[in-house]
Amino acid sequence: MVISNSKNGWFKQTLRRIFGKQPKTIIFNIVLYFLFLLFLVSMLSPFLYVLVVSFQQKIVEGATSHIAFGLGAYEYVFGNIYIVRAFFNTIGVVIIGTLVALAITMTGAYALSKTWLRGRKALLIFVLITMLFSGGLIPYYLLIKSLGLRDSYLVYICVGAVSAFNVFIVKNFYQGIPLDMEESAKIDGANEFQIFYMIYLPLSKAIIATVALWVAVAKWNDYMTGLLYIDDKNKLLIQNVLRSMLVTASSTSGVGGDSNTLSLSESIKMAAVVVALVPIICVYPFVQKYFTKGVMLGALKG
Repeated sequence: MVISNSKNGWFKQTLRRIFGKQPKTIIFNIVLYFLFLLFLVSMLSPFLYVLVVSFQQKIVEGATSHIAFGLGAYEYVFGNIYIVRAFFNTIGVVIIGTLVALAITMTGAYALSKTWLRGRKALLIFVLITMLFSGGLIPYYLLIKSLGLRDSYLVYICVGAVSAFNVFIVKNFYQGIPLDMEESAKIDGANEFQIFYMIYLPLSKAIIATVALWVAVAKWNDYMTGLLYIDDKNKLLIQNVLRSMLVTASSTSGVGGDSNTLSLSESIKMAAVVVALVPIICVYPFVQKYFTKGVMLGALKG
């Protein structure tokens, strides 16, 4: 009896801690949790559907057939001769491209954050123009071709190496750092490189993680670069290879095609989506704690 009363007391305290004590507060929190639950279900349902369908396999026994759990779709996806190479290509492009983008963005934003820099306003206007306007696809293609970047791994690194939006975010973050720290370092004899390397970079972990996540996700999902500038199939990224597999699976879902592929066509599409999503989702938890802080700090000053 004593144990039962203690359990009831603990349960009531937990409910009060979650929903509050006042009737208005309890009603508000119940509605809030209900809406949050609906939002959570609406967000997770498409992912769960894709995941479940990717593991389905159609089993044909005589004149009847049924759906069972199977890894046939993943065996088909990873059985593609280009998929492994595309994985290594994508991982290399994501790592190198992110490091290059961070180096250019951080140094460029540091220079633009200095009010004493000659021509700073003109440079800011120039960077702003690149964010608002573009030359168009044909001039951009001719530029890439004239630079000799077609059918080269360098095109993945150079295209999107710097984003004007990211530069402005980082510049605003740098401008929020107190100048007293910089002046103290100068009194101690530090030069601009030492100030940037020993003061600004250690204070920029949040914004570095945020920009790195943006760039890495963009590189991982990059599809147009391979489509426009790469002819060699061995140099394609994962998104291009998965896209070709989706097209193949869709074509075999019509009349004709291999019977195994035909029965797996829908599962192959979903497996390709899972293969494309899971690696980049695994990266997110490691930088999530910096993400909100980095965006907020970078957006404090206009």
